[in-house]
Amino acid sequence: MMKKIIEWLPVIGILMLISSIPYGWSWYQSVSCWLLGLGYLSYVIAFKKWRDFRWDRTKWLYVIMLALWTMYPIRQLFDATPPTDYFWHQVHLHEWFLYIGIAGLIGFPSKLKLKYVAYVMLLTSVVMLAHSWWLYFFTDELPWLIESHMTLERFNELRMRHIHSHMVMNLYQNTAIILGCYAFRQDNVWWKRVLLSVGILCATTTIWISVGRIGQGTFVLILAIYLLYRLAHINRWLAIGSAAGCAILGVLMMTQVLHVKPLEGEPRFAVWDYSWRMVKEKPIVGYGLSTLSEKYVEEAYQDSVMVQGFIEPIIYATPDFSDQGKTMNTHHPHNAFLMYWLAVGIIGALLLAALFVAAACMPVGRDRIYYWLMLLAIFLQCLTEPIGAHLLPQFIAVMLFVWAQKAPDYNRER
Repeated sequence: MMKKIIEWLPVIGILMLISSIPYGWSWYQSVSCWLLGLGYLSYVIAFKKWRDFRWDRTKWLYVIMLALWTMYPIRQLFDATPPTDYFWHQVHLHEWFLYIGIAGLIGFPSKLKLKYVAYVMLLTSVVMLAHSWWLYFFTDELPWLIESHMTLERFNELRMRHIHSHMVMNLYQNTAIILGCYAFRQDNVWWKRVLLSVGILCATTTIWISVGRIGQGTFVLILAIYLLYRLAHINRWLAIGSAAGCAILGVLMMTQVLHVKPLEGEPRFAVWDYSWRMVKEKPIVGYGLSTLSEKYVEEAYQDSVMVQGFIEPIIYATPDFSDQGKTMNTHHPHNAFLMYWLAVGIIGALLLAALFVAAACMPVGRDRIYYWLMLLAIFLQCLTEPIGAHLLPQFIAVMLFVWAQKAPDYNRER
């Protein structure tokens, strides 16, 4: 009985942790981390997990996570700039690659199931939506937005202040929807399917009333791929015809969008151009994260492309960004691959690419469509955000970890 209790402790801890991710650090996440850490340590000791170590291709995923955690400190040894606050902040955020890497190599209780994660994430989505509406109707914050009747802007500003940024929340919601579809296929009980449908609807609503274009575009792409996948199991020609229709509709929509807002005015293009020119100066070894956190920001204000394309229309026009000053938190490459490349050299970009390759090759059985859709959602956000405050290493590591728990079951079935 005691062993059964010990086996459930880390599972409860990680489910609590998953539910706390959109809200960031709080007493609740602190409790979940303590429960997960102490519960996992008790599990390892009680079951003597060090005796059960076996190498399989899933372990490569955790080796790469450990490498992603060590790359910043190792590169700092050769950085002429002393460790900056931004360096320590990033190292702290990347610690989750260390924790999950170790847990993945040692092993985790088989009690953790994907459908538990799906229910927890969808329930969290419902709570976030209800919390956001409560803030909107029952608080008098941001009076200038109330008086100007900027309803959507006030809703999203309150949500960002009390929960998290739209980047974090939308990736969480998209993943919740994907896992919700997985659980919907697994459970045939009608009331469970009703609950899952309500959760998916709430997550979808939260995405569409946010200001996150990447999250919205990711949702549309995921939905189209999944519907075509389901149609392909019904009728191949119907799926082909639907794919052609989606492609035509997509072209028409993009034409209309580009007519309203040409791509030339996209601020990220200026950031990517500036970042790539910096990459070409030190493509092999990078700058070191501490040096980069100073050099990247200082030279941005001397670069005409950055000033005209990003700093003037975004930094100067956004009070919150202006208040933060000239920091790497607001002046960054807006791309995870470019960020790693600039900070530690080509090895950083290759490690991130290797993480996706190792993850995509992980055996998860017939449910791989849901897994690959989740990887697609994370990959798309890697193209527009660096891994850090708004694309959390914690979320990436934990979600890959919970999917990796299916690999042993799949191997046993074979």
